[in-house]
Amino acid sequence: MPGGETVVLPIGRGRADRVRFWRAGLPMYAGDPHFVHPLLMDCHARWRPESALFEHAETQHFVAVRGGRDVGRIAATVDHLQDRVHGDRTGLFGWFETEDRRETAHALLDAAAAWLRDRVRDRVRGPVSYTMNGISGLLVDDRRPGPPMVDMAYNPPWYPGHLESWGLGKARDLLALWMDTPPESDPRIARITRRALERGGFTIRPVRTDRAGFAADVDAVLGIYNQAWERNWGFVPLTEAEIREQAAAFRPILVPDLLLFAEKDGRAVAFALTLPDINEALRRIRGRLWPWSVVTLLRAKSRIRTARVLTLGVLPAFRRTGLDAAMIHESTERGRRIGIRGGECSWILEDNAAMIHGIRQQGGEVYRTYRVYERPL
Repeated sequence: MPGGETVVLPIGRGRADRVRFWRAGLPMYAGDPHFVHPLLMDCHARWRPESALFEHAETQHFVAVRGGRDVGRIAATVDHLQDRVHGDRTGLFGWFETEDRRETAHALLDAAAAWLRDRVRDRVRGPVSYTMNGISGLLVDDRRPGPPMVDMAYNPPWYPGHLESWGLGKARDLLALWMDTPPESDPRIARITRRALERGGFTIRPVRTDRAGFAADVDAVLGIYNQAWERNWGFVPLTEAEIREQAAAFRPILVPDLLLFAEKDGRAVAFALTLPDINEALRRIRGRLWPWSVVTLLRAKSRIRTARVLTLGVLPAFRRTGLDAAMIHESTERGRRIGIRGGECSWILEDNAAMIHGIRQQGGEVYRTYRVYERPL
């Protein structure tokens, strides 16, 4: 590695700056067999100033430079919507990457903390990529080493030590549970699911794929999501513009049978979103969509055999009805029919005992733990 003092520089978010920020997050993964290059096109969409998130948040990107080379990066964020929801002055840091050098990690964190103090923040929390609706947490325990699932965090093993030596401590752990797809339906679980649906008068259907139906279903997701998670730690509601932006980003990899809605009397009261793990395909193209890499990606996409249960939301009035377990079972059944052999349910707050119990009842086990840190400023 180059020698010399580490200097941390603020950078803008124009296209060239976004490419630099992307590249600054790559050297620390050289030789890592599990690393998945983030798709540059996707990063452009997330980081651009016009993103819907920045209607209520402001951010500053920084890169660490040593010996003439970029050796780390960080983003500091103030989310004014989070301020209104939680009534506090917590600042966030995310998109954090660093070489294995404590001085570099601390310099990045110092720069983010100074920017946040200038904006009257009294606490810093992270890694959180702009909000808790983004990629959150640091991988601190991996019982099944391998590549991360789509939109989940991944980091070298030295990150926790560098953050903790700066004074950050655990705020919450986020859990990922793995479920192997059973070779055939479990009659007992199927019977329990059928009873829960009949007792509650629920029906389950896939997302509609016509333009008007898809738009209406996206609206339903927004309504359920913001009510289902409103009491969760760190929760920040999605705006209509954000949910539509996310829907547009996910639609190319969405499998209709893996976005399910539960209805009662014609009204959507729950949804479960499972995404094929596109990281299986992205590992082959190193983050850039050149013409030949598009062909590689399309071929690999057709062979994806794992998935991530990204979100499962039930309106508060319909909890404790068995609907959450029924949605998990139905997602598993439909996944098996299209060749999904296993998947991850993530992320789930460590104190969400009901959800963890429901997944474990169907064979899921905690296999990865992600930590969100915080400290006073």
